[in-house]
Amino acid sequence: MYLCELIICIMKKILVLVLLFCQSMLIYGQRETLPIDPEQPARRNTAINAGFMMGGGSLVGVDAEFLVSKTVGLQAGIGISSFGVGLDWHFKPIINSSFISLQYLHQGFGENFYGSYIGPMYVFRAKKILQAGLGWGIVVGTGKDRNGNDVTFKVGEWTLLYHIGVFFPL
Repeated sequence: MYLCELIICIMKKILVLVLLFCQSMLIYGQRETLPIDPEQPARRNTAINAGFMMGGGSLVGVDAEFLVSKTVGLQAGIGISSFGVGLDWHFKPIINSSFISLQYLHQGFGENFYGSYIGPMYVFRAKKILQAGLGWGIVVGTGKDRNGNDVTFKVGEWTLLYHIGVFFPL
């Protein structure tokens, strides 16, 4: 019983940290940067993503991404029953370019924990709005399904990671 309470407490703290991180990225992304050349638009370095299997692998989730350098970004998200974080390497020095990401996905909270995964993912971003990702992850934790039975996969197995949705550069 004590272990469950400890896990729930830790999960709550992680959830608060993810939400604070997302909020700080949103606030920082709202700052105005003046372009060096008036002919060139300001460089956008923040994006909000929403869609199916986003926000840590939830049916509906939202991610926020912030470029910390020209091609490296940090990503954090939350879904209906999940959260996730990622480290992204963009192919071009802009937020709306395709990238490779190392992601951690955590599905379920507390007694409803389903599974957690870590692995690489290729994310394709069209010039505007559409994005889709495909990758594989190793299972690092398992829980119970909706009926209370152990899930069918085991720690150490590989599984497919994917998502599809929209993104909005800020």
